[in-house]
Formats: sequence, C-alpha cells, structure tokens
Amino acid sequence: MSVLTGRVPRAFLLPVMLGLGALSLASASAEPARIQQAPPENPPAAAQAGLKFSFYVGDDKQPTTSHVAKLGSDITFPQGLFDGAILGFTGRVPITGKLAIPPTSSYFVSFRFMPATGDVELVPDGDATGTVLVKTGPTGDCKAVGTSICADTDVTNKVFIKLSNVKVDGKVLDVGPNCRTAQPAVVNIKALVPLAFPASPVKVTSTFATPGFTGCGVREDLSPLLTGLVSGPGNTLVTHLMLRCVGSGPPPNGCGA
Repeated sequence: MSVLTGRVPRAFLLPVMLGLGALSLASASAEPARIQQAPPENPPAAAQAGLKFSFYVGDDKQPTTSHVAKLGSDITFPQGLFDGAILGFTGRVPITGKLAIPPTSSYFVSFRFMPATGDVELVPDGDATGTVLVKTGPTGDCKAVGTSICADTDVTNKVFIKLSNVKVDGKVLDVGPNCRTAQPAVVNIKALVPLAFPASPVKVTSTFATPGFTGCGVREDLSPLLTGLVSGPGNTLVTHLMLRCVGSGPPPNGCGA
C-alpha cells in the first residue's frame, strides 16, 4: 500500500480551522441570558463527534519493527493503520483510536544456537486511549513537523501478543490456537504529529515489557518455555507514522463522513 503525500487544496483545511474555532465563536455570539444559564449536560455535537484522522503505521521503506530484548532479534511488521478521533478542541482533550497491524512471520535464534520461526500477531485489547493538545503555526508550535496544524499526543495501546505456527530447528512446536500473553503489553506513544498536508512521516520509539504467556501447548504446557524465552522488559517498538487523512471531508485526504 503506497503512502499518500499529495497536497490538499486550501478549501480542505477550512473545515478543520472552522471546527477548531467553533466553540469560541459560539461563546462570543451567545446572548447574555444564555450565558447565565447552567451549561448543557452533554458536550457540543462537534466535540462528541471529534476530529477524525488516520495514520499509516510504517510502510515498505520504513517498516514497523519490534526488538525482542531476550532473543536479541527484530520482528518486522507489514504496514498497518491507526484510525481515531480527537474529542475536543480546547486545551488537552481525550483521544481514542483503533490500531490494526497485520500478523507477520518472524525468525530468531533460541538458546543462542537453535533457529526458530513463528507467526506473531498483535491483538488489541480495546481501543487506544490518551490525551492530545492541538497546536497551530507552521513556524511556531508545529515547526518540527512543518504543517499549519499539529497535535502533541500521549496515547496508550494495549495489545496481546499471540504466537502460532511455531517451529524450532525445523520441527513443529504445537503451541495450539490460543497461545498469547496472559496480560496485554502496554505500548505508550508520545509524539508531535501533523494534522495537515503535505506531511512527512514521524518516527516514534516506545519501550515496553512483554508479559508471560498462557494457553500455549496442545499435548504439554509450553507457556513456561515461551515465557522464559521471550517475556521480560526492555523491548522496543519503532515505527513511522504517516498522515493518511484528516477531517470528515471526502477521500483521499479527508476521512469521509
């Protein structure tokens, strides 16, 4: 899948800027009698819907890689997506999203001499959540990413790490269909990302711990073996985030209604 990096007409940025100013404009034009009334129980519709966005997670030239500290090996993942929404416009506000990265096949050396292969899948444990601060100014707050609008993000992704089709020294190690970490791995992503085009990819590096495994093995319990080989702290995830779309305008550079 190729990354879209085309320019967007000025008309595309107008809805985003109007959305960012909607709350302050409504407040300035309100009648005095309404200002004295209690605020509504529900937030404005614009804040509920949020500002939609989507990022490519890695690509063929800059793939997402995870370094397994205990094995000293890297796992390379195909290109994925992170689709989400910014739920507000003023100050640091909530952000939510869905991470989708396809499974991958990996190769590593166990016990320092025995080759092993297997399929690795990152299974999300619910939606990613966090906070974001929307900023503006291509020569100010957004200078680092070179766009007129950007976001200072702090997002937590929780994913189960699932293993399948494992072979050790060419022989099948039957881990069964339910071999995964007992708890989700917690991957925190902090980055300043663009919210306008044209946008360059942003490199993100996160460190996380791999929990112990459970449900591994058909004829015997292989969970302790895999936990000893793989689980532990000091693992890293390195990826490049490339803006795919933003706002509710039509594709390709809007995310649609």
